[in-house]
Amino acid sequence: MNLELVTVVRAAPGRMIGMARDGELRLVWDNSAIRLPVFDLPHLATVLDAWHADEEPPLLRRGYYRMMHSPDGAIQLWLQGAGLLLSREDLRMLTALISEAADELCRPLCRQRSTPLGLGYRPLNPNIPSNDSLN
Repeated sequence: MNLELVTVVRAAPGRMIGMARDGELRLVWDNSAIRLPVFDLPHLATVLDAWHADEEPPLLRRGYYRMMHSPDGAIQLWLQGAGLLLSREDLRMLTALISEAADELCRPLCRQRSTPLGLGYRPLNPNIPSNDSLN
């Protein structure tokens, strides 16, 4: 695996979330690298929390995330077509990693000013005087 990643959050050697050159996130877990959409991190964090809150139900499916027990006592987490086989300790580590990444990357977006076109644009309110002139 030859990925150039900027570390966003690191839980242990070989277990991290990083940002690739193309701007996409990668969950690196031992020898696997799984693409994660930034906008979906809070949803994945909610799925992992729901698994713990429901005291490990036999199956949990939310969107394209699926969690279930494995015959050998481990926990399977499926992210679209990619899967991880996790011990309970691994699951706790992954849950903390995903939650921390969601806080780091998604909360700043929630604190932005409410402007219809995003930061750097003038509000679209005709009652606010502007220094710009069309003449």
